[in-house]
Amino acid sequence: MSSPDVPPVQRVVLVVRDDLPVGQAVNAGTVLGASVGSLLDLPLGADGADASGTSYGGIVTTPVPVLAAGGKELARLFRAANTDERLVALSLTETARHARTYEAYLTTLAETHEADLDIAALIVAGPRNRVTRATKHLSLFGVDSEK
Repeated sequence: MSSPDVPPVQRVVLVVRDDLPVGQAVNAGTVLGASVGSLLDLPLGADGADASGTSYGGIVTTPVPVLAAGGKELARLFRAANTDERLVALSLTETARHARTYEAYLTTLAETHEADLDIAALIVAGPRNRVTRATKHLSLFGVDSEK
């Protein structure tokens, strides 16, 4: 991961492996969204209320499009974003998904070479132009690109 001392985040994109089942994609997005929100202290909007007076807590004000990529493209994107000092790249690997505890994840991660890590999903955050340049060729997750 690049240094968290990146310029103010203007764009956050979640990229999910295109063959990941929906439930696993939702889980990956939840884990990575919470991680990047905490790491970068993304701002929450004000609480709101509906017309009936029911309150709704504020949600993050940064839009997060969900895109899809194949496994090789995810690995390439992670390497590129992880070496750009203006970007933050957080990934959820299959090693992390299958670990029962965080300690087990770290142990297995330390024993696994980068080339053998299968990325399930990735968050890229940073200046809008850098994030867009890295991800603009990707399709929305769940949208059949052949249609």
